[in-house]
Amino acid sequence: MGKIIVCKTKTADDPYMFLNTKVSVYSYEELCYYIYNNMVLIGRDDVTERLAMWIRKELDMPELAGRLESLMEKEAFTQDILIEIITAGNYYGTDEIRAFMKECQKIRGYSKYELLKVKADGYCRYKHYIKAGAMYDEIIKNFPESQGTEVFLGNVYHNKAVVLSGNLQREEARQCFLKAYKLNHNEESLIEYLYVTAVTVDSATLKREIKRHGMPESFFDDVMMEIADCKDDVAEMTIYNKVQKAVYNKLHGNISDYDRRVDSVLTELKDDFRKQLA
Repeated sequence: MGKIIVCKTKTADDPYMFLNTKVSVYSYEELCYYIYNNMVLIGRDDVTERLAMWIRKELDMPELAGRLESLMEKEAFTQDILIEIITAGNYYGTDEIRAFMKECQKIRGYSKYELLKVKADGYCRYKHYIKAGAMYDEIIKNFPESQGTEVFLGNVYHNKAVVLSGNLQREEARQCFLKAYKLNHNEESLIEYLYVTAVTVDSATLKREIKRHGMPESFFDDVMMEIADCKDDVAEMTIYNKVQKAVYNKLHGNISDYDRRVDSVLTELKDDFRKQLA
């Protein structure tokens, strides 16, 4: 779940999996946390009898399960079902629940493309880049670029660039960050553009880009330091170590171990790709 959650209720033997993100929860507290932070990603297929049965059987909360089944029979709004869940216990306080309900009301007033962006942003957080990218593309293709929409579209281009970066499409990401900056005039988009530029072109070109966009000369050193830190982070990744060891073994004639490690890396990458498509 990405956060330490203190669970005071029963822990399920079998988790409940949300279909869109493939995230599994094991307790009432985890269920509430996921709902609170991912409301727009929870579809109708996630709040069916399957959820009510899991709450009854695995969490031993028959009263809540019964209320949910009643709401489902009445074809209540998905958000109303979610509110029923998070208000059934004591995980969230009154102010937090009030804020959640206010957000529910706000989302109901979103336009088609505003809602689509919020959903895409959610998938982006879970690194479901293919789903997120398709949604950003739909907005870019169909949302009219006119006075008053520049900031919204700029933010869409920015997040589209994040997706492209996540899929190692660096040149495309660079152009998207630049397009984002031209629309939203947000310095964050410009900085990300320069970071991607730093790993795409030579130092002289990077310095020219920094100067052209009015950034101080010292920013070049900042970029280089940030890239060095990122390289240190990458060196600690399991998949990076597998590749390094595979190359080492190949150079030293151990081809069978090289093949084994490469197969392991490819399997891991394929699994990640399949998760994005699911």
